Amino acid sequence: METNEPPTLEGLPLVLPAHLTANFEKADRQLMASYGSSPGVTALVRLWIACGTSKEIQREFERAVLDIRRKTLNPPESGQFDEDCL
Repeated sequence: METNEPPTLEGLPLVLPAHLTANFEKADRQLMASYGSSPGVTALVRLWIACGTSKEIQREFERAVLDIRRKTLNPPESGQFDEDCL
């Protein structure tokens, strides 16, 4: 059941502004239209957060700090570069 309460992470409320929740609301509508069911916006936010790896979070933070707007070379999950594949 969907509530208007912000999702919490071990007691810490996660409040997202409307412009950031728009994609989750759109996904919710698309799931409802396609399948007649959706877990709701809050569950979709939690699912998306659960899918992020520490490497992806670090990469996005570094891109934001360095103000990088274009896609850059993404290291493999192992973190080891193989120069032969470049």
